[in-house]
Amino acid sequence: MNRNREKLVRINASHVCQFAIFCVLLTGALEVVAQQQIPAFSADQVQVTRGKTKTAKVYSSEKGVRLESNDQGKPSITIMRMDEKSVWILDPAQKTYMDMAGLGAMGMEMATAAKDAKVEKQPMGSEQVGEYHCDKFHVQTTLEGHVYKGIEWDAKELNGFPVKQAGEKGEWSKEYQNVKLGPQDPSLFEIPPGYKKIDIGLGGLFKPKS
Repeated sequence: MNRNREKLVRINASHVCQFAIFCVLLTGALEVVAQQQIPAFSADQVQVTRGKTKTAKVYSSEKGVRLESNDQGKPSITIMRMDEKSVWILDPAQKTYMDMAGLGAMGMEMATAAKDAKVEKQPMGSEQVGEYHCDKFHVQTTLEGHVYKGIEWDAKELNGFPVKQAGEKGEWSKEYQNVKLGPQDPSLFEIPPGYKKIDIGLGGLFKPKS
């Protein structure tokens, strides 16, 4: 394997790892999310899992979710398109992307199941989260026979938008800062022109498609 191919393998393996973290946090969020229509928004996102902090810029609309992150100076973009059951991981430096179609379908199944979940919210008083005054709730979600518990903070200034969610035992948390509610540019949820798709080979070979 030549040096260029080794470099490409390392780069994309790092992106797959980032996406794995994204999936863990997505699962955690679905466990405690209340049955409410979340409006389109953009925000800075701070995620903490097992003591490790990850930051990202997030854009969300009915069309999908986009996360822009930077890992040791390497930018990465993850786009989840629920309507297409697709998840794309973009490498802006290389102008390439990976299509994690199977994981996209899994995300769609999770989201669909979550719509039928039974959610119970118990008030826990008020609490400040960053710049927001929040109503704090203990959330219990019953989904397909399983019970999940967590904590949610709904910002009064944002009409109850959940600016923070966390596991009941503090094993993970997700917080939104600098939240801006409103429609998002549709192009944010598309693969930019000029990007090449790459395949993930079992032997660790990543080959751009022409």
